[in-house]
Order: sequence, then C-alpha cells, then structure tokens
Amino acid sequence: MNNQSSTAPYTGQSKPHHRHHNKVLLIIAIFKLLKASAVATAGVTAIVFRNADLAKAFRQWVNYFRMDPNNHFINGVIHRLANVHAHQLEMLAVGSFMYAAMFMVEGFGLYFEKPWAEYLVIVNTFLLVPVEVFELIKKPSWVKVLLLAGNLAIVAYLIYLRTQAIRSKVLQRKAAIDQ
Repeated sequence: MNNQSSTAPYTGQSKPHHRHHNKVLLIIAIFKLLKASAVATAGVTAIVFRNADLAKAFRQWVNYFRMDPNNHFINGVIHRLANVHAHQLEMLAVGSFMYAAMFMVEGFGLYFEKPWAEYLVIVNTFLLVPVEVFELIKKPSWVKVLLLAGNLAIVAYLIYLRTQAIRSKVLQRKAAIDQ
C-alpha cells in the first residue's frame, strides 16, 4: 500500500488572481456591487427605523442641522413620514435585500466574466426599461435620462459581447469541420 499523499505540499504561494481581460465588464461589475451595497444599506435602514417615529426623528434632524422647520419641502417630508408604517418599512427592506442579492450575483458574475451573468444582466436590465421610461415620462429629470441611457448602454454592450462570443464559437466550429 502506498502511503504517499496525493496532494502537493504547501509551497506558500497562493493561486493566481483572476485577471480581467475586459475592463468594461469590470467597471459594470463594480457598479453592480456598489448598487448592491447601497440597496442593502437602504434595507438595513428600513429595518432599523421600522418601529421609530420617522416624522419625529426627521424633525430632530431638521433642528440639529438648523434648517427652516416651516419650509414647504420639509413640511411635505414630515407629513409623508408620519404616514409610513412598520409593515411598509419591512416590505421595503425585503425588496431591498432581494434587489441587493440580485445585484451581488450580477456583480460577482461579471467580475469573474461569466457568460450567464451577462445574460442575467441583459434580461434584468431590459425588463426594468419600461418602468424607467414610465418614471421618466411621469416626472422627467436629467438623472433619470442618464440612468436610462446608462442602462441601455450596458445592455447594448453586453448584447454585443454575447454576439461576438457566439460568432467566435461558430467560426471555430466551422474551422474544425473544414479541417
């Protein structure tokens, strides 16, 4: 019986890091991961404040930052916050955590340059375009225009990448058949 180990001894060297061949995918991945962090933070905030008197807390912030408590905008925010209930905040938290999980899966998949992540981002982003267009029509703003344009650019770029990958595979198969 052979007592030699089938694993190599530890040499102190780590595995090579993933090198990004596509810098645009890396930028999109980082953007998705930042969105995941922001949305998860919103979810945590909703959980933390679910049993708080939001209107009272906001009034305290208004006083602390020495803002005009009689301002029309501030009064509107206070009025809206007074009508927010714990259940609404809990639902906001659940939705936020679901979106954060989706953005994390997309972000890490793109970071590791996985084709399935490209398809996932294409489908998820494209499904949200009608909502973004509706929001833009309902209340136009430059921020909404830029977000819509950015999302469309991401979808167009990822479709281009997938098309190029498919074309490359077809040409490789054709070359193998021709040999």
